Amino acid sequence: MNEQHSIYQHWPVAVLALLVFVIFTIATITFQVKETEYAIIKTSGKAKVDANGEIIQYAPGLHFKWPFIDQVWRHDKRLQCYELTKGQEEQIITKDEFQIVISTYVLWRIGDPGLFLKRLKSTEEAEETLDAVVRNCRNSILPQHNFSELVNVNSGASKMQEIEKEMLATIRKSTMEEFGIEVTRVGFRKIGFPEMVTTKVFDRMRAERESKSARHMAEGMSEAQRIRSEADRKSKEIIAKAEADSKRIRGEGDEAAAKYYAVFSKDPELAVFLRNLEALRISLNDKDTLILDTDTPPFTLLKPGAMELHAPADAKP
Repeated sequence: MNEQHSIYQHWPVAVLALLVFVIFTIATITFQVKETEYAIIKTSGKAKVDANGEIIQYAPGLHFKWPFIDQVWRHDKRLQCYELTKGQEEQIITKDEFQIVISTYVLWRIGDPGLFLKRLKSTEEAEETLDAVVRNCRNSILPQHNFSELVNVNSGASKMQEIEKEMLATIRKSTMEEFGIEVTRVGFRKIGFPEMVTTKVFDRMRAERESKSARHMAEGMSEAQRIRSEADRKSKEIIAKAEADSKRIRGEGDEAAAKYYAVFSKDPELAVFLRNLEALRISLNDKDTLILDTDTPPFTLLKPGAMELHAPADAKP
């Protein structure tokens, strides 16, 4: 009776021990894969493969494994940003002999987990590999470009994006084929000058800008001179044409006047009479009242008998 009572008294401890054993057993024979990671099982240091010899990649969820024999290798599948540490701010000489200080970053993730596991062991080793590959590519491509292609106030003259794409195309192929690393972007975080050459660089840039300014001023003055010369030429043409027209009109007027004078010279009295009559027509309007001496031309026509014309002496009766 006492033995049965003792067993019943300690049953919670037994249940707890059994529960712990079950949890421990489940933990040793199962593993969980998250949505944000790759998982591969390694047995005796070698990755488990399928019937075709391809390394098995486990999908997100709960999976089984052999306890104490299988080891789970995991790696984050999300993009990772890595800034080069070796030669982080390395000095590079551009094609036009500018000495610059530049730092580079790279965005990467695992593209082929099986190849990555064969060639590399950890994230640190992957970043060391990227450091060497990116640095070598950068140091071979940048010296082929002028400084103005890297930094320029004119966005159309800058080729920074083209240079980054050129580096990315070179790096992506080699890292994917050799290490299973997918590189999605290569960029420059900082571009500057060594302190010892900064003044010299700015002086050179200032000289280049002054040279361009002088060239633009010379082109502007040349264009202004051309416009002035063209305006002077057109002005002379217009004046010459106007003078020619005035001479032609003056000649026509002199010719017409000569004809009238020839006619009037045959009867001077008639000519004077007609001129006075025309003057009266112009000076007098309706309802005008004038008080003038009739001895003053052309008002002499208002005298009695002034409208009678005498025949010329050579006129026939």
